[in-house]
Amino acid sequence: MKDLLIRNGTALIDGVMREKTDVMVHAGSIASTSLVEFEVIDATGCYVLPGLIDLHNHGLRHIAVQSDSLCEYSRLLLEQGVTACVATLVGDVQADIETMRRGLRETDSFRLTPNIVGFRPEILYVAKTGAGAASSLTPITADTTQALYEAGEGWIKIWDVSPELEGAIPFIRWAVEHDIVVSMAHTSATIEQARRAVDAGLRLVTHLYDTFDVPEEVDLGVYPVGLTDYVQVEDRLTVEIVPDGVHVHPLLVEKTFRCKGIDKIAFITDGVRGAGNPPGIYDGLYPGVPVEITADRGVRRVSDDALSGSALTQLQSFRNAVRKFGCSLPTASALCSLNPARVLGLERKGRLAPGMDADIIVLDDALDLRYTILGGQVVYRA
Repeated sequence: MKDLLIRNGTALIDGVMREKTDVMVHAGSIASTSLVEFEVIDATGCYVLPGLIDLHNHGLRHIAVQSDSLCEYSRLLLEQGVTACVATLVGDVQADIETMRRGLRETDSFRLTPNIVGFRPEILYVAKTGAGAASSLTPITADTTQALYEAGEGWIKIWDVSPELEGAIPFIRWAVEHDIVVSMAHTSATIEQARRAVDAGLRLVTHLYDTFDVPEEVDLGVYPVGLTDYVQVEDRLTVEIVPDGVHVHPLLVEKTFRCKGIDKIAFITDGVRGAGNPPGIYDGLYPGVPVEITADRGVRRVSDDALSGSALTQLQSFRNAVRKFGCSLPTASALCSLNPARVLGLERKGRLAPGMDADIIVLDDALDLRYTILGGQVVYRA
């Protein structure tokens, strides 16, 4: 592995933007000592930032996690600056088992695709599907949990659950014991049910506001309190936000910034097949269902303009943090890199500092990707 010298960029070092700074990479890590033989990347006029991390993604361009090649998926992610991603599943029990087994065989247990850090079963242990198929909803049982866990061979990193379901609390405790992050998802839980789940170890909220019920007024003229209000003030919870401006209204994003604080928010894509494609109408991407794709309106059925999924890439999430929501570059990086790394317990990822993994992106002044560096190796050049 050749050492790297990323020269003369504006680098985000331990949360501070430093101009005309060199970043040295040795043996896959960020180094603090001088290098002997190295490749030089001229980053003049560019930003040098931690690689992007996506906790929640179902697909990209022509690839769907559930059914297509994870090696090709990994390559497409690198073209968007994503150096760590959780491949998110939407099938029923058997489909998820088959997808995990196939994916682990194809990638040699992710050794061929080190930017895929694990799996995430989303539409199984939830009360309502959102955009998923109702046939995927599954009662929580120890046998089902064990079958999925064994099929994932320890690679299930996040597991979604609705706290109101029978068996949810014992499942959460089991998952925490097995180092799996549990996320509150697709739920109509009461505040007390949610609090019991958090007490049991649940720590993440799946795409906050999406698939959450609007509270009903009980007493005429009295403003009702709902589950999202509890989530906003529960300090133990980190929340996901889909930052396209459609899935979550910009005012609600601002409210969440103020209530949760930046360090308890992770921007995600929740992207599906077609995300990252040029804007336009696609006939054949989904059999028999022509769709229109734009990053700021999502994937929509042409027949009725119904929102059918997110068209975001994590690179666009980063840009939206800056351009749509007015974040500084360090804040955008926290939302799209550091905070997701914390959720996953990836202590060597999400920031640039000596000893950290050399997962790095180089963006030009228009925030277009010039380089992706994964584990100290240049894996994408514009």
